[in-house]
Amino acid sequence: MKLFQRLLVAPAALGLLAPLAANAAEVNINDVANYSDSEQQLFETTAQFSDVVPGDWAYTALVNLSESYGCVDNAYTQSLKSGQALTRFEAAALVNACLDGGLMASGQGLTSEASRLTNEFGSEMAILKGRVDGLEYRLNEFDAGAFSSTTLMSGDAVFSLGAVDGSSSGEKLHSIYAYGIDLTTSYSGEDSLDVRIIAGNSGTMPLADLDSAETTTNQALTIDKLQYTWPIGDFTVTAGPKMKQDDVISATLSTYSDAFRIGFQPYSTGGTEVGPGAAATYYFSNNWNTSLSFIGGDGADATNGLFTREGDDVWTASVGYDGDAWGGGVIVSSGDENGTLGDYDSWGYGVYWQPAEDLPSFSIGFDSKDNEGAADNESITVGADYVGVGPGTLSVAYQSTDDETNNLEKWEIYYNWEVADGISIQPGFFTNEIAAGDDEIGVAVETFFKF
Repeated sequence: MKLFQRLLVAPAALGLLAPLAANAAEVNINDVANYSDSEQQLFETTAQFSDVVPGDWAYTALVNLSESYGCVDNAYTQSLKSGQALTRFEAAALVNACLDGGLMASGQGLTSEASRLTNEFGSEMAILKGRVDGLEYRLNEFDAGAFSSTTLMSGDAVFSLGAVDGSSSGEKLHSIYAYGIDLTTSYSGEDSLDVRIIAGNSGTMPLADLDSAETTTNQALTIDKLQYTWPIGDFTVTAGPKMKQDDVISATLSTYSDAFRIGFQPYSTGGTEVGPGAAATYYFSNNWNTSLSFIGGDGADATNGLFTREGDDVWTASVGYDGDAWGGGVIVSSGDENGTLGDYDSWGYGVYWQPAEDLPSFSIGFDSKDNEGAADNESITVGADYVGVGPGTLSVAYQSTDDETNNLEKWEIYYNWEVADGISIQPGFFTNEIAAGDDEIGVAVETFFKF
């Protein structure tokens, strides 16, 4: 079917017949529908409408108009060059293209020949213009109901397959999934409204300790983050009804990929506290930065509330330095008493270093937690990422934790390989020493889809 035939059939099928000009002729819808029914009908209908043939004055005038004003990218100029007949509507479309692309664009007036053509095909030109205007109106209506042009959406889905020998939750091969959608909207170009929606079925499965794992009630979509960030002078301020502690820390204590199982700062940036809060960040011109945040874990509960002894309120401060090849920082966090977290103070330190782009990057961190009325915790973590191993990234980490009674060790090694744009596969192996029970040894293969 020719391009022009589609132009006629589509508006008829969609019912987009816009009001026509006073001198426009009426269109027989049945004839237009029959125009595209079959190859035989198409030939007969084309013959019926092929009123402009070689030898007619209109045909010669169309050839002259096309050559004089270069009706660029119009399909019917090819028909003219090959001597094929044109329907009146095809001729009208060609006149429109020549006027818009030649005469009107150059600011010239109509020649006598062009004027005669517009008089001859005026009715058909008016019909085409009315239908195009109707299509544009419908498109504008659609755009008005679409996403804001300043809203960006991205997402990810993770398929995880694996088994953990020695796990009290089961040792058989099993599979879990996680799904997330991120929406970011800017109103001024300097601010952002950030929303993350998640779903997952990890529950209490052995693979629930994977960094990618998500758990939601009845595996339903859940709002995981809802916050707004905007500048106030040289400060960046974030506030919202659902924030995470580790999302509003400016200092970088490690560049380890941290995408498998081991968390580099398990106490100072555990990120377990989620709720309403606020944070402020300041970036200095000499690569230094600092941040301060408050998260009320019980802020949505009027029984416990914000800034109370009953609520799980967490304050976090950080100072960091990020150079070209190395950097580090310090994080201090404190949780108030009578909540589920208890009263605690935590200190975290970390440094990272990458000697050269073709060499591995190294990170080392120390984390401590002073618990009121309970044993204190300490951890040392060392990790390295090496991009130069094959097409992907090889990552290795070791962590030692001490709770004044047991000194336990963890190891992990995994390889992330991007097999296609937005798709990567990550096989990994880990060990986890258990104080009162069998040590865990696990393997997992994860497939990441990003969009």
